[in-house]
Amino acid sequence: MPKSYKGIYAMHKYWSKKPSDLVANYIRRFSSPGDVVLDPFCGSGVTVIESVRLQRRAIGIDINPIAVFLTKSGLEHVDVENVQRAYSCIEKAVRPEIEKLYRSVCPRCSNPNAIATHYIWQQSEMKEVWISCGRCETKKSVKRPDQHDLSLVETLGPPDLWYPQDRLFENSRINAKDGMKISDLFTNRALHGLSMLVSEIERIDDINVKNSLRLCFSAALPQTSRMVFVIRRRGKASGDNTNSKTEVGSWVIGYWTPSEHFEINVWRCFENRFKRIVKGKKEITKVLPNRRAGLSWKNFDGCKADYFVKVGNATKLSLESESIDYVFTDPPHGNRIPYLELSLMWNSWLGHDKVDWQNEVVVSAAKARNKDARDYRYRIGVAVAEIWRVLKPGRCMSLAFNSLDDSTWLALLNSCTQTGFQLLGIQPLNYSATSIVQDNRRNALKTDFVLTFQKQLPRMKSEVTLNLNRKEVSDCISEFIWGLPSQCAQTYDVLNHIIVFQAKRGEFSPVSLILDVLEQDYRFVDSGWTSGNN
Repeated sequence: MPKSYKGIYAMHKYWSKKPSDLVANYIRRFSSPGDVVLDPFCGSGVTVIESVRLQRRAIGIDINPIAVFLTKSGLEHVDVENVQRAYSCIEKAVRPEIEKLYRSVCPRCSNPNAIATHYIWQQSEMKEVWISCGRCETKKSVKRPDQHDLSLVETLGPPDLWYPQDRLFENSRINAKDGMKISDLFTNRALHGLSMLVSEIERIDDINVKNSLRLCFSAALPQTSRMVFVIRRRGKASGDNTNSKTEVGSWVIGYWTPSEHFEINVWRCFENRFKRIVKGKKEITKVLPNRRAGLSWKNFDGCKADYFVKVGNATKLSLESESIDYVFTDPPHGNRIPYLELSLMWNSWLGHDKVDWQNEVVVSAAKARNKDARDYRYRIGVAVAEIWRVLKPGRCMSLAFNSLDDSTWLALLNSCTQTGFQLLGIQPLNYSATSIVQDNRRNALKTDFVLTFQKQLPRMKSEVTLNLNRKEVSDCISEFIWGLPSQCAQTYDVLNHIIVFQAKRGEFSPVSLILDVLEQDYRFVDSGWTSGNN
């Protein structure tokens, strides 16, 4: 199993982050120390960071400004003591003002200067307050809101300091409603606290120290929002609410505000996240040499810099032809995750206002963006052609991919084979932690898949055709299972065999069809499929 996210990779959340140890295995297998490794959809930077750690030279490109910011944050060294001093200055400047917003009466000792750490709201009604009290040294007391708690909210005007008011693209798939703004994701009280924090951070002169605290601020944002759901766990006895336990959830994919949600003390979120930032920055100093960053492609190549990371477009790589030794990347999987739309909260608060929405390779349900399957097929094809151009002859490209949409698979396979790539194999890439987008059925795609291709001579092959012949799929599975010593195969083994086998013939059977054939024609025993109907 892959390792869980910790250290460098636990500093900040990002969508579809890949397990660093498994990515490292691919880098070791398909490249050597000193080679140049490219990730044109670098996301939070796992490929780039692992390549640098393994003494490769790395290039990371992404159209998403927050992705590039996170990648650089995972590479850049900073004096942690300077960061801690800057944090202390911020704490002295704004913590007292922020905590005034959360002042409450302790239910145990009646201290009027206790601090509320959490509020539970039922839609627009405050239902519960969690109190931390310095006088009686209680970390958590739970009470019903009193008049002071309610009036504190009612009398609070809009923030005087800047906060983002960018509009979201209307997209029902990610719960972005018409007219919704970034500011709508937060309570008025949270906007006050966050605007104070970000204003103070921007006063810092040392750019590396400032970026470390901007990283902390951005990482804390989700838990300060109204999108944190409430987890209710019952007691041991069935229906026992007297022994129930309430836990804090987290931000899930999309801009969904649960009817019952938390409002968490802004300073508490910032303080808790700062501990992870310090731990991650210490790990960077320990495990990553202080490598040189290239400022441009010419600078990277001419001065033999160790890494080069920039905001850019995967369909127009500003790299020399045949200059790359290996590519490991995780391109957008059709309509699975609209990265730019989901990152708007981070980009807006950090002032990343120059976002190239037009050239994102994605399928989006936001009608205003005109990002349909046709646009995706075109752009993924151009991106693959660019990768082929910059890759050296005979070298390899590994793509992490996962989709139950047939047209998305066809678009990817056609782009690769028609450009001049030969499929070498497909392997599962397990997640580090259970993902909310995973399907927990026994035959579902519980992993991503890594498809590895080798650059061949440029030749246009005929299109990959859709094979919907159910009997051919079933016979292929049967032949494969009977050929195994155990006569039992896991789902990804079956998919690996069929997809590679058919791709070499210029065919593709939908993943949904393969899974359905397994469910109907084969028997699931322990952890694998064997012959015989269920």
